[in-house]
Amino acid sequence: MLFERDYNILTPEELNRFNKAKEFYSKKKDNFGGMKGHHLMKYYEMLPRSAYYYESLFPNNYLDIGLLKNANSLENIRQQFTDLLDSDISERDILNFINRNEHYYIIGSLYHAGYDFGHHIAFLFKEFELTSTYKADYLLVGKNSGGFNFIFVELENPYSNITLNDGELGETFRKGVKQVKNWDDWIEGNFNTLRLIFQKYKNPRKELPKEFYELDKSRLNYIVLAGRRANFKDKTYRIKRKTLKSSNIKLMHYDNLIDSFATLIETKNY
Repeated sequence: MLFERDYNILTPEELNRFNKAKEFYSKKKDNFGGMKGHHLMKYYEMLPRSAYYYESLFPNNYLDIGLLKNANSLENIRQQFTDLLDSDISERDILNFINRNEHYYIIGSLYHAGYDFGHHIAFLFKEFELTSTYKADYLLVGKNSGGFNFIFVELENPYSNITLNDGELGETFRKGVKQVKNWDDWIEGNFNTLRLIFQKYKNPRKELPKEFYELDKSRLNYIVLAGRRANFKDKTYRIKRKTLKSSNIKLMHYDNLIDSFATLIETKNY
């Protein structure tokens, strides 16, 4: 769970508002299930915010675009995150900053790192455990018109052994790449088990779409985050392009994450 409360359960007050909104929708919808614009706006106004979580495929992993409305607040968080990255820290400090403060939109902003999904609906899982030895720091599950796609994210150190003098990958990046390649091998051989893991998180009132039980490797994406922009040289960028093309693993530095967060704040959508 990302949050302190369980969004599979509505409070009595929320449930009352939810039922009234559903009743309104039932009365105002046309023969095709649609509604006039002003009726639709009224329907959304009637819904409690928690209903968006409650009705989603993964209620406790839902990324709420309603939390993206206050640009000033998000800019303040982006500055705090930038200041944190400019200090002497490890990846554990980054994870603590995001998880303890529920700043999940920082990682959610990775949907803007060159991906074309997540704008229909977006989910995030932290410490997503494939096995007792394979655990992704984060998993993003986002939807576009073609269905759901997945991004497994590995955070590494922002400062230690990132690249060599010639731009070749250092130990930190090599370790991260090896890790996600192990995940990919495991997923390819155990996709049915992965489906069972998702079953634990899903809304009990919903069924998993076929993307969750039919392996399509074109839907699987990986990110390894390490270092800062200054660590990337011409050779590093060549390796980055080749790694993305050969393995669908995107090598990113933490300044990329700051930039994607800025894009999220501007667009107000995943």
